[in-house]
This record gives sequence, structure tokens and C-alpha cells, in this order.
Amino acid sequence: MAYGFALLTAVLVASGSWAGSIPRSSILIKDAGNQFLEAKRYADAIDCYFQALELSPNFSEAHYNLGVAFLRGYNATPLALYHFERYLALEPGAEDAESVGALVSTLRERTRTLRARPGEVLGVVAGRLVVAGGAWLRPGDRLQVSKEGEPPCAHLLAAYVYPDRALSQRIRDPGVLEQVREGMLAVNTSEWLTER
Repeated sequence: MAYGFALLTAVLVASGSWAGSIPRSSILIKDAGNQFLEAKRYADAIDCYFQALELSPNFSEAHYNLGVAFLRGYNATPLALYHFERYLALEPGAEDAESVGALVSTLRERTRTLRARPGEVLGVVAGRLVVAGGAWLRPGDRLQVSKEGEPPCAHLLAAYVYPDRALSQRIRDPGVLEQVREGMLAVNTSEWLTER
């Protein structure tokens, strides 16, 4: 998985315009993620970066590092691409903007168009389900996962919603991970869908 970019070999250092406006708690959580990333504990790093973004949604460095963790740990190109693009949108004048932009261009070429019905399970990344479609979910919504016509094998929460896909909470039960397969269907059972 060599992209020929030095930016994937190092995590950003704490500098940039975000430093003054991000709460210390977010920075500390991101720093813990950096330690996990360095130790190649990618799922734990991803958890930390998502926690940092819950506190500070525009924390550019957390977006960048999520991109690194998704790409290095799981070759999850669409997820990495999203976070690198968010980083560039938040830090257009960053010193590494040109090299990150080149990486984004490369990743766009390698990303295939998503052709799945909303709710279809696309796979598991970092112990989380990747589900097609984003408009039918909000973070915290309850998901019920099953094969069509069969009882559910998992009950999870939506943790992070992208424009075209969503990630569930991290699944820590290996039995559930063994049952979940690509092509299964996740149904939103949250009340907001039924409110009129």
C-alpha cells in the first residue's frame, strides 16, 4: 500500500490555526489516538479521533489522522478520502496542503462509486459496520442488522454518518462480528423515523 507520499509516514505535529480554538480535552484525546496509531492499534486510534471530533467537529488534525488510520490500517479508501478532504477544507493554507491534495487526487481515482441500497452492509472496518447511505441515519440511531427475512443478529448504534455511508459503534463482541456479513441489511429502528 505505498502511495509514495511522505505524509503517511508521520502524524501532524501540534501546529496550525486549529491549536488556539480546540479544547485541551480534544487535543489530549487526539494525542492518545496518535500513540495508538504509532503502535499500529488502528481501531483504538480511530476511536480516539472520533471522540475528539465529537467534542470538536472541526478539529482538522483529528480528521487528517483519521484518514491516516483508515488508510494505513484498513485500506478503507472512501473513509480516508472523506477525512483528508475535510482536513483540506478546514486547513486550506496548511504547509502540507499540496501533498495532501495530491493524495486526495490519487484516492479519488481509486475510489469506486457506491452502488448499494441504503442500509446495505458494505463490510467491517476497525470493528465497525460500514453501511450504505447516510441520509436515513443520525448519530445515535439504533440499527438492527439481519439477513433479509431472518431475525436480527446485531443491535447497534450509528456512530458516524457520512454523506453516502455510515459507521456503527465499535463491535466488541466477536460472536456478533462473526455473524455480520457484507450484503446484510441494517434497519433504523429509532423513533424519529416514525414521527410525523
